[in-house]
Amino acid sequence: MKNRRSSHLTQPLRARRRILRSGRLLPVLVALAALVLPSMAAAASAPPWMQTQASAPVPEHDPQTAAVLMYSETVLTVQPNGNRRRLERRVFRILRPEGAKRGLAVAIFDSRSRIVSIHGWCIPATGKEFEVKDRDAIETALVGVAGSELISDVRARILSIPDAVPGSLVGYEFERDEQPLLQADSWDFQDTMPVRESRFTVELPPGWQYSSTWINHPVQPPVSGANRWLWVVSDVKPIAIEDQMPPWQGMAGRMWISFVPPSGLAPGPQTWQQMGGWYLDLTSGRRDTSPEIRQKVAELTAAIPQLVGRIRALATFVQSEVRYVAIELGIGGYQPHPAAEVFTHRYGDCKDKATLLASMLKELAVDSSYVIVDTARGAVTATTPPNLGFDHVILAIRLPPGASDPSLQAVLVHPRLGSVLLFDPTDPYTPFGSLSGRLQGGYGLLVVPEGSELVQLPRLTPDANAIRTTAHLTLDASGTLTGDVQEILIGNPAAHQRSVLTTFSQNDSHRKFLESHLGDALSDFQILKATVGNVRANEQPLEWNYSLEAQHYAKASADLLVVRPRVLGSKSSALLETREPRHNPVEFDAAEHDTDMFEIALPPGYRVEELPAPVDADYGFAAYHSRSQLVGHTLRYSRSLEIRELSIPVEKTGDLKELYRTIAGDEHATAVLIPDAVAR
Repeated sequence: MKNRRSSHLTQPLRARRRILRSGRLLPVLVALAALVLPSMAAAASAPPWMQTQASAPVPEHDPQTAAVLMYSETVLTVQPNGNRRRLERRVFRILRPEGAKRGLAVAIFDSRSRIVSIHGWCIPATGKEFEVKDRDAIETALVGVAGSELISDVRARILSIPDAVPGSLVGYEFERDEQPLLQADSWDFQDTMPVRESRFTVELPPGWQYSSTWINHPVQPPVSGANRWLWVVSDVKPIAIEDQMPPWQGMAGRMWISFVPPSGLAPGPQTWQQMGGWYLDLTSGRRDTSPEIRQKVAELTAAIPQLVGRIRALATFVQSEVRYVAIELGIGGYQPHPAAEVFTHRYGDCKDKATLLASMLKELAVDSSYVIVDTARGAVTATTPPNLGFDHVILAIRLPPGASDPSLQAVLVHPRLGSVLLFDPTDPYTPFGSLSGRLQGGYGLLVVPEGSELVQLPRLTPDANAIRTTAHLTLDASGTLTGDVQEILIGNPAAHQRSVLTTFSQNDSHRKFLESHLGDALSDFQILKATVGNVRANEQPLEWNYSLEAQHYAKASADLLVVRPRVLGSKSSALLETREPRHNPVEFDAAEHDTDMFEIALPPGYRVEELPAPVDADYGFAAYHSRSQLVGHTLRYSRSLEIRELSIPVEKTGDLKELYRTIAGDEHATAVLIPDAVAR
């Protein structure tokens, strides 16, 4: 869902680097930097590490590439007390006007770090080299941009390098002092642009050791000497950005490195179990209750006899009555506020809302546990080394033995804990018992005293997410189609539409939404009446009921009428209709099972001369079936599309393309009607 809000539980600096690499903040930062341009770019020679790149060959790239990363260097110097200094250097060759954003140096810091210096240089295609100095940088907060925080101590120093135009070479370096919470780091050397050379250097104090894990890339041995290790990779191909792909950061090559200090210094978490233990210590006492919480629990559950119903009442309260507001200062980026405080103020971020719900559930003698997740499915996998690269917190609720409510679908059966229900109290549109498609099948850290571990979140069945359309229509001899339509949406489709519809205050706006929805299938139509139900009742299906009139729906050809049995809704896609071969898997939000049934009463004096052929296509990961038949004097069209897998590997995208083409052909297929008076 596009309005997903994250708590930025992950280390603030690392989280913001990932946001910057995704490009989401660049337009905002460019606008900020434009307000304070360098007063004067001083003529000065670029440093040797940048000048070397001026004559270096540009890595292979396609014509659409806006810029290439010629040189990347990180030098991490760890101090005996565990603090460290980071030196970052980047050199870009600008190839197209869109590459101008690479002339923006952004150094992010928070209360546990500070920027020591920042400098930039440009070697233009024509003219003299020049330098942009630290005094020309501006400093700004990132509040409200990255994650809807009300208050955050994350800030940025931004340096704008002029003349970042095609042919120019721009580069920058900055130094940052850091007080890390964890003795670990990540070298992210693969990007969405070609990388000519990337270097990562670690300098450790005597007695310190390290361990490294390579992800999505063959292991590269370092060059070592005197407590210093250097890794180098060259000619790194870009990650191709394609629609409906997994998060590119989860597919990019990187190295995760953990530092082990000598005895006497805390090494920090080295395993997922230790990571969970660290978080348990951080949240100790935060779920303690208060008299006000006890009173509210009693009020919400007094008239509900069943335990599952009482749990649902508390979950719905936290989901709908506690606003999402993030106040993240220092350790507050990780540590939830006390439950009593969240209840009193009626606001908090995801970890705060999970904490309050856990506190309320304790009053029912129901245990629950934090699950730290990433909202980008695939960013964390079963092989990901222990780290805090997550951005969200949900709750695992231990269900009572024998709980058999059919609405409880997002259930994980754990060997020690039994059945636990995964619930996201931050998600305002997904009902209790379900789980947003973006979280299904992903991995999260289950934080429990018995031994925290990385677990895979449940995948709901296709029937848990569906659009079911039924229409009873009448066609007249002029080709005009009239009748009633009902659309029932459950699961992910319902949540998506609710997220849009709740922004509307008037029913007329709902009608405009519906007109846009129908415009893809009908060219000349009007909505006679329309209602939408259960917009704010998440536990119920979202339901549309409307009447329409579509003139010239059937096309006249001599004495014939040509009519399309599939009246509304498109299940096909042009996603794979590209000249270039597909490079990445195709990701679906969730498994889904959609059905349509359109009945069209034929005009008097007409009969069916020709019907579209039935379609039966089953590729394992998805199946599509359709039928057109005459029932009495009614043309009945029925179909179903079932998406069974969340991810389609590259080698099967040819089958997916064929499936989409089959669906498109069926959607455009027509039936031919002929007057009874015309001889066969």
